[in-house]
Amino acid sequence: MTLPSNRHQPSDLLILWAWEYDADFIHLLGQACDARGITTHICGPDDLADLATRLDRGEIKARVGLDRVWDWGGEYELHVEAMQRNVPLMINDYARVRRIWNKLTTHMMLIAHGLYAPHLILIPSCEEQPHLPPIDLTPLGNKFSVKSVHSGGSGVLEPVTRWEDVLRQRRDWPSDQTILQAWVEPRLLGKRRAWFRVFYACGSTFPCWADDRTHVQEPVTPEDESRFQLGILRGMTQQIAGLCGLNLFSTEIALDQNNVWQVCDYVNEPCDFRLKSDVANGVPDQVVKAICDRIAGWVKRHAPKTN
Repeated sequence: MTLPSNRHQPSDLLILWAWEYDADFIHLLGQACDARGITTHICGPDDLADLATRLDRGEIKARVGLDRVWDWGGEYELHVEAMQRNVPLMINDYARVRRIWNKLTTHMMLIAHGLYAPHLILIPSCEEQPHLPPIDLTPLGNKFSVKSVHSGGSGVLEPVTRWEDVLRQRRDWPSDQTILQAWVEPRLLGKRRAWFRVFYACGSTFPCWADDRTHVQEPVTPEDESRFQLGILRGMTQQIAGLCGLNLFSTEIALDQNNVWQVCDYVNEPCDFRLKSDVANGVPDQVVKAICDRIAGWVKRHAPKTN
């Protein structure tokens, strides 16, 4: 971590984090910034309580912000307005992230621009309609997933088949609407299931095989990309980036049994960057390092040199 010598001189990048499993990612990002001569100020779990006050007093200044905590809500988002007042540029703009957290809105945006996504059915929240009569589930096929409209961080869910499963799961988010999403069974490409997690970082894409059953991730190699014509993953992810306006996210894309590429889990932010060297279903270490390098390069290019 590099801090400016003058307390009144803004850091290039202010990084906020609190999740213990983010430590390796934050360390790698700090190294990437140091390598490019980018000054950083890192606020960890013990620094968040008075962050808003210190920002407004000018004790902490930064040209660019990366917020890895505000999605927890409650006390973890009390600093957001102060960040908006005092930090000129965010790697991911708060308002844009809020928009993509609504899965229905994001689904409609993607299909309106020519991308394919699994069929959805929207049902009201428990608070809005406690007693929900059965609906026709035929359009979803034999099995489907159940999630709240604003769910996040749950990864690939187990499929269900019965209306009773819907009624039971929707009680877990009583104030939020529920979406039922048709289940995608991926094709086999060679001996691998054609399910991918693609990371987008500041203009670059990093496709990974991401088995929907084991959740094990492996980088898509140049040989894979050529043999199975997987360049489409990069094009789709670039298109999603243009639509959502974020600089850092991941998406999950699968090739279904009808040879249709489907965006199954639309835009995930914040991403889980636990390292594969630490956890079996983590992100390959070389991918995380490359992402950190892209972030550092973006900050180097875009940090406004004012104040």
